[in-house]
Amino acid sequence: MSDKVITIPNFAKQGDHASGFTQSQFKRLDALYLQAASIKTLTYRSVECDFDEGFASYTYYQSAQHQPYLQFIIRQVGPRTTMYEIFKQGKGRITKSGIFDRAFERLQAEIQLLDE
Repeated sequence: MSDKVITIPNFAKQGDHASGFTQSQFKRLDALYLQAASIKTLTYRSVECDFDEGFASYTYYQSAQHQPYLQFIIRQVGPRTTMYEIFKQGKGRITKSGIFDRAFERLQAEIQLLDE
């Protein structure tokens, strides 16, 4: 397990957010994983980005051998519109929002439930 925050070079360009979300938002998703990994709630993550399609996903796993537990999807649905969705294993989509912070708060809540 690595404690380094992932950086995507295409986010480094000012004003170039073809994926529909920012470097700081991505770092918040990664920091959430690192917090959960430090207490061994989550042990694996994967990141997929397709800048041409305006799609990115950040997937959280309880272990590398299990199915994805939570998946945070970022999808550009219009020239200036981005949707954030969270999918949970066994439940499907549990939230969909056009506001990053609202979806992120729900993701935090779901991960905190694992620790209880």
